[in-house]
Order: sequence, then structure tokens, then C-alpha cells
Amino acid sequence: MLLQKDILAAVIALLQTTYPKPATHYYMDEITQGFRQPCFFVKLVQSCSPETKNFTSNMLSIILTFFADPASNKQLAYLDCEDTIRKLFGKGIQVSTERYLHIKSISSERIGEDQDILQISIATEYLDGTGYDGNAGYDLMEKLHMNMKDQY
Repeated sequence: MLLQKDILAAVIALLQTTYPKPATHYYMDEITQGFRQPCFFVKLVQSCSPETKNFTSNMLSIILTFFADPASNKQLAYLDCEDTIRKLFGKGIQVSTERYLHIKSISSERIGEDQDILQISIATEYLDGTGYDGNAGYDLMEKLHMNMKDQY
């Protein structure tokens, strides 16, 4: 079963290959003051639909909110960031040695009162197991004796 905290860790690790600490800061909780720029706020929003008792279909949005360095040219910083995110996440995210998430779409927009904050949404879909074990709690038959007569 793929855990959201593992996806979050993989996203931050991928971002840090281009935006390393301590020059860039990372936050999981939205705080309104006291954060240091440049920084990313990283949030996951997931919806899940059961398909069978054995697996679910999952839609996941990875939302990256980027605040540029206040001393930089924000327009250029945001354009560079958008290009970099498309390059980093364009093909997918390696979450573990066993799981790779393919990216369905990447979109960006400017938010905030002055449209001075960059928000990038990365969408992915994946199937995941539910952990259901049909044999749990039941005794399995060991031998079956049948007496069949000619039925033709």
C-alpha cells in the first residue's frame, strides 16, 4: 500500500535536487507569517474510489506553492520555477524501489492578492491494494474427497 507520507518525502527529495536546503525552505503546513523565502509549501490532496475489495483507484494532486526570494525578479523566478518543475516531474515520481507514479498533468497559476505567488498542481492517478486478505480468519480445506458418478 502506497502511503501519502512516502509520496510527500519523494516529492521533497526530488525538489531538493534542484532547490537544495538551506537556500530553499520547505513547509508542509500553511503558515501565514514567519516563513523564510525562497520556499515551497507542499500539500497533497487525494481522492480514492474503491474498485474491488482488493484494490482502489486513487487520484492525487500535489500542490506546490512557491514564494520567490523578495530581492529577486519574481517574474523570472516564477518562469524558471515552472520550467524546472515541468522538467523534474514531467515523466513521473519514483516513490520507492517498487512504485513509480506517472504524471497526468502539470498546471500553474498565480495566486494571492497581488498575483505574486506561484502555485503549481501536479496530477497523478494510480491503483493501490487495499490490504484485503481473503484467507484471514478462515480455515483452509486440506483435502477434498469426491465421489462422482457418470453423469452423461
